[in-house]
Amino acid sequence: MSIRNVSIIIPCYKAAATLRRAVASALTDAPSDIEILLVDDGSPDDTGALCDELAAADPRITALHRENGGAGAARNTGLDAASGEWVLFLDADDALLPGLWSALDGVITDADMILFGLTRVSTGDIQPTDYLPAGEYADLAALGGALSPLLFDTGLLAAPYPKLFRRRTLGGLRFDDRLQINEDVLFNIQFLQISSAIYCLHGVYYKQYDMESGSLSRRLRGDLLDAERITRPALAALLRKSGLDPAPYEHTSRLRACLNQYGLLTGCRGDLPYARRRALFAEILADNDARAALQERLRNDPNKILAVPYRIGVAWNWPGLLAAYTLIKQRLL
Repeated sequence: MSIRNVSIIIPCYKAAATLRRAVASALTDAPSDIEILLVDDGSPDDTGALCDELAAADPRITALHRENGGAGAARNTGLDAASGEWVLFLDADDALLPGLWSALDGVITDADMILFGLTRVSTGDIQPTDYLPAGEYADLAALGGALSPLLFDTGLLAAPYPKLFRRRTLGGLRFDDRLQINEDVLFNIQFLQISSAIYCLHGVYYKQYDMESGSLSRRLRGDLLDAERITRPALAALLRKSGLDPAPYEHTSRLRACLNQYGLLTGCRGDLPYARRRALFAEILADNDARAALQERLRNDPNKILAVPYRIGVAWNWPGLLAAYTLIKQRLL
């Protein structure tokens, strides 16, 4: 069946500076039957009023308001109100790129997920057709060697964007609003357990502004390892259902979580206390593969002098040194 009648759900929290850009990008060349649901997640600024203003200006836009509950809860509010045949999630600080609607107009598929490319300010363009031809794939096994990079290297399959979900297939599936991170990964995994048929659309139609100060990828947080422990069993169950051995994917999932958590600890500012930092570094270094990968990375670090404490801490398994150094570096630099 062809693609029509799309509900775009935009969770909004402190998004007054970027929401107009996101909405304008969704409306550019959009069909008349599009539906845009702006979900104000209890924003303390002018975001809620802006949602109402935008809704009053275009009948395709609806403003919804709720108490603050996080991005997952806001997306759930949007899902409960959506009426479209398809659902697309757009973050309030991101944008859709021109050409999406015309590209979808030519798609006829029985798949329940349509995957397309994105561009990140930090890394540039990534699209599924970098790894496999455009077209329909009956299940995850049909993706072959593209499955791992789509899950882990690019995140195209793990993120709630850039993709469309067939709404009737979603049924009662919702984001786990108890999770503050990886709720989107778990949602995608659970959706693929319902229907793993995927249509890969050629083209880059989503822009992620991941270098802006409000982006999750720029915030120091210490829950990546805990979140991965929650999503890993669901991923393993999905892979087994698809007839795939989950062991290599579980290993990659854990390794990526360790490396990403290390990157946040060493590269982002934040008020994470010494004891928590030390515990996280200790858990990362306890993973032999993560430790080996970090040693290789540090050998090639261009900042030779600043990297010395990191090299010593990783090589000699001194999480206390790493925790102390990140705090001192944050205060001095």
